[in-house]
Amino acid sequence: MKLKREEDARFIVHHQVTEEKLLHLEKGVRKLGFQSGGNRIMAAFLGLAVCCLVISRVLNGFAANMVGAIGALMFMAFLAGLYALWRGWSDAKRDIKIQFEAGKDKFNFQWEYRFFDDCYEAIGKNEKTSADYSNIQRLIEMSGMLVLVEKGNLVRYFMKNDMEKGTGDELAGFLERKSGAKLEFVSVR
Repeated sequence: MKLKREEDARFIVHHQVTEEKLLHLEKGVRKLGFQSGGNRIMAAFLGLAVCCLVISRVLNGFAANMVGAIGALMFMAFLAGLYALWRGWSDAKRDIKIQFEAGKDKFNFQWEYRFFDDCYEAIGKNEKTSADYSNIQRLIEMSGMLVLVEKGNLVRYFMKNDMEKGTGDELAGFLERKSGAKLEFVSVR
């Protein structure tokens, strides 16, 4: 594949994959998934637990015991959800560290992305690709990281401060216009 001239690019990104960037991406993906329903489930468990415990104080006898027991079960489900979140994050963090160390020699950790008026290019050790902006299905900003999700769920990501030519905010607006995808925001700490 013949690449376009680098001088003609409107935006250029030099991206170095690091363990910190992978962890940042993983946190953002986890939070994005949790926003789609996890927080409502956790709030429902906690809300039901509180309601049941309040109602059990109003009732007497067997009914109060049953409602109190249901409230306790809901609270235990809430705690189990918190544990699952914590455990998932700690396991993912460990797995990323192991995979990053194991793949240092095999995988491409250096990327260059070039954005032109009519297409964009991804250049790495084993890949030289040109794609149309209609290939981008989702655009996500995760606290300083831009994530492009292409058709086929191929994910390209880089930090806004990885920009060599142009700025991250300008590129985000440019990609939004060119792809037609609405920029989604996820706060990652």
